[in-house]
Amino acid sequence: MANRRKTHLDALERRLTGPKRIGLFGHRNVGKTTLLAMFYRQASTGQVPGLRMAAANPASAEYLAEKIGQIESGEPPAGTLAETELRLHLYQGAARFDLIVKDYQGEHVTLGSDEPIQAFFADCDAVLLCLDPDGPASPAERRRRQQEIENLLERYIDRSEDGTTGRPVALLLTKFDRVLASVQGGQGEPHGPGSSDDPTTWGVERLVEARYGMTRHALAQHAPGGAIFAVSSYGRGAEGGRPPAELHPLGLERPLGWLAEQLEAVDREQLEWLWDLVPDDLPRLARCVDAFGRRYPKSSSAAGFRARLKTLRRRWFRRLALRATAAAAIGAIALAGYDAFGFRNALAFERSQPAPAVARRWTELLAWHPTLPWIWPALDRRARLKEAEWTVKAAEVQVALGTDGPELRDTLASVKERAPQLVSAIRKVEDAQDQVRHNRLWNEVRAEALAPGDELEKPLTALRTFLRDFADTPHREEALALADALKARMTARESAADRHFVDELARAETLPNADFHDLIDRARQFLADHPRSEWRNEVERRLDGYVARLDDRDIERARQYSQQYPTNFATRIERYQDYLKAHQAGGRYISEATEARDRVLREWDTYTYRQAYDHLLAHPDDVAEVARRLRNYLRDHREGRYATDARQYLAWWDKVSVPGEYRVTLRRGEVEPDVGKYLGGGPDLGVVIEVAGVTYGPSPVVRNSHRPIWDYTFSRPIRWKLGDPVTVRIIDYDWSDSIVFTLNSRKGDPLAIRNLSGPLKPAKGGKTSLVFASNFQMPRLSKPD
Repeated sequence: MANRRKTHLDALERRLTGPKRIGLFGHRNVGKTTLLAMFYRQASTGQVPGLRMAAANPASAEYLAEKIGQIESGEPPAGTLAETELRLHLYQGAARFDLIVKDYQGEHVTLGSDEPIQAFFADCDAVLLCLDPDGPASPAERRRRQQEIENLLERYIDRSEDGTTGRPVALLLTKFDRVLASVQGGQGEPHGPGSSDDPTTWGVERLVEARYGMTRHALAQHAPGGAIFAVSSYGRGAEGGRPPAELHPLGLERPLGWLAEQLEAVDREQLEWLWDLVPDDLPRLARCVDAFGRRYPKSSSAAGFRARLKTLRRRWFRRLALRATAAAAIGAIALAGYDAFGFRNALAFERSQPAPAVARRWTELLAWHPTLPWIWPALDRRARLKEAEWTVKAAEVQVALGTDGPELRDTLASVKERAPQLVSAIRKVEDAQDQVRHNRLWNEVRAEALAPGDELEKPLTALRTFLRDFADTPHREEALALADALKARMTARESAADRHFVDELARAETLPNADFHDLIDRARQFLADHPRSEWRNEVERRLDGYVARLDDRDIERARQYSQQYPTNFATRIERYQDYLKAHQAGGRYISEATEARDRVLREWDTYTYRQAYDHLLAHPDDVAEVARRLRNYLRDHREGRYATDARQYLAWWDKVSVPGEYRVTLRRGEVEPDVGKYLGGGPDLGVVIEVAGVTYGPSPVVRNSHRPIWDYTFSRPIRWKLGDPVTVRIIDYDWSDSIVFTLNSRKGDPLAIRNLSGPLKPAKGGKTSLVFASNFQMPRLSKPD
């Protein structure tokens, strides 16, 4: 029952505070979408006096703008296929209503339909029933439309308690311009019934009574605040269902004004009803009154509701204050009784219980009764004094039994501050505690000193600590004697251990391949750990011997390696470098190792360079290998003595590895005496050069000579790179061109350009020869020492 009541109250509050859900009920083609769009068009542009309508979100604005655009372009809106929720704001004076309206497919209100729009109608705050008086002409169809309305009204009546619809309901006769047009056309009188734009002259009531009596009777019986309106979305002049060129809607202002008035009246009635149902539910009433005031800010009813709420709030807070005061008084009495009862119980407890238990009981009393100082201040002072007295008595018992802990001294110090009158008793307990501690520590220290075990330092330290903490102990002489005995035993043990260490060193140094590094580290560690040992001089003597023997061994290893592997220059240098690093603090062979390292570096420099130099002498054409060896030289000796020659050679190598241009001059030549044509005298000779398939020349022709002198520089530079072949042809131009001789560079000769830098003769000998000059030069390498 309580849950049903709360659900009912929540629903009522939701209606008062939430947006208003307005149902536009009507079958297909009744003009719902057009009516919605024209309501928005007229009310948003100021054409409905006293009212204004606005779209509450972009989706609603775009939907209505699209429909209005179709109407204004002369096209009726297409039938709605999908359910669309529209959120609108309706303003009437200072009042503002948040409206939710849904556009939907008209077939969804057919009898027996179970579409989602039915649930929306069931929860509406107001309903506009739309009928088309110019629609179906048959009585059966009109009756079916009325039965759909009847079904909706019956569902409202079933949920009400007074046989009414429980919400404002109005009947809208849409497309009334057609009724007016038919009436005027039938009478043929321009100023007869239907010719005026005043709805009061249209005879709407008589038309509804005649055509929709079932609906008219239901509204009269069950919708006391209901109304009937005739409206036309297009106005006069529409033909064939299409909007006229100029829109003059009729009757739209009356339904909107009626809706605003009815919503305010229903809100006022429901708020009064809520006040009757829950007159003391301040939070709920405050929310609803706040929502009513924001919706109707200038309404006289809003001011009255606020005044009633203010009165209720004062009464509610006064009642709350009285309840709080009563609860506080009852609580105070209960706490006073609780504290007094606890104090009496503690007094009774101390008569028959041991001191530690009694002390705990008084401590628990103070912890469990924090209000004791405010309610019973005298009892609180007595309880705190009792706690201090019994704490001291409990400490005395604990000391006597040996169960006191390390925190006892801090506890007694705290009691001194809280109860100065107990200082003498506390001092007795502390003295007893010190005596017990003295006796216990002495027994422990004496027993450990008499049977010390292997660790003599521990009992000796314990004796020294005891003598420092208890300077006036009666056992002082015995403690000093025990300490002296321990010192003597420690000295003898240390001497034996030192002697054993020296013997171990002596045995280790006689082993083959003795690890002198380890021996040196051990000797130095001993000297650091035993600065006063009687064996210190012996260990120092042996340490000096180890250092000298290690010095000799390391330099000898470097010498032997150099002799055995004379070409392993890097490793030879590394061996001498290791010696210098290991003996940098004072090796006897520092100078020798330094000189040897520098000498090996020089030998390495000369040896690596000689590898390239000797190869160049043996294989002057193998310039690639020479370049590789010189690169190896520079890798290991960037600042070597021959680094300049190596870099110059590698620079030349890089240059000839890519095509370059060279100036070539043909000096002179000679051919065999039998060269020449019959009756032609001597030959007319010229020269053509071919490099890598490219021909250069011919040179000028020297006539009638077997020993021509040209001194001719080819006008076009010869383009050549390493490996390109060179071919030289001697041509006799007497009468007709004929090749006298062809001189080819040697197959595989990487430096064929050298043929153009001096005398050129056939490999088989003979008198034929040419002499060239060019700017091509081979680099030279300095001879190593």
